[in-house]
Amino acid sequence: MTEGLDKIDIELMNLMQNYFPLSRHPYDDIAKRLGLKSNNVISRLKNLTEKGLIRKVGAIIAANKIGFKSILAAVSIPDEFIEEAASIINSYKGVTHNYLREGTPNIWFTLTEQDEETLLANLEEIENKLQSKVIHLPAEKIYKIGVKFDLR
Repeated sequence: MTEGLDKIDIELMNLMQNYFPLSRHPYDDIAKRLGLKSNNVISRLKNLTEKGLIRKVGAIIAANKIGFKSILAAVSIPDEFIEEAASIINSYKGVTHNYLREGTPNIWFTLTEQDEETLLANLEEIENKLQSKVIHLPAEKIYKIGVKFDLR
């Protein structure tokens, strides 16, 4: 995983996960910790993003803490329609994850919306577009959100 990365890239990715400063100039603060200029930090982040090692720089909001509703959902789709089904599911702004898995059901996704009414309406709409029953798997208790990778 860390092949082709220098020590600065590895430390930068660790800092981005664990220490993103809430300041007027966060990239200056990160650069200072790494002994770099902020434009070098931004250039490295762009390069890591282009390589697919960083997907996104942004906040992770605990949607349930601000009143939003989310659900894990699953659906069985024939192999020949998987790409089309994934595209339909991904067209909803509230879809945060969408995975193809072996077995039945074979597509699993999470959907988050502002309220339960919108959540259920969108699940029904997805079900109608896919012409397949969507299984609703609401969380009973959340045990952990987030993961951090120590790349050293």
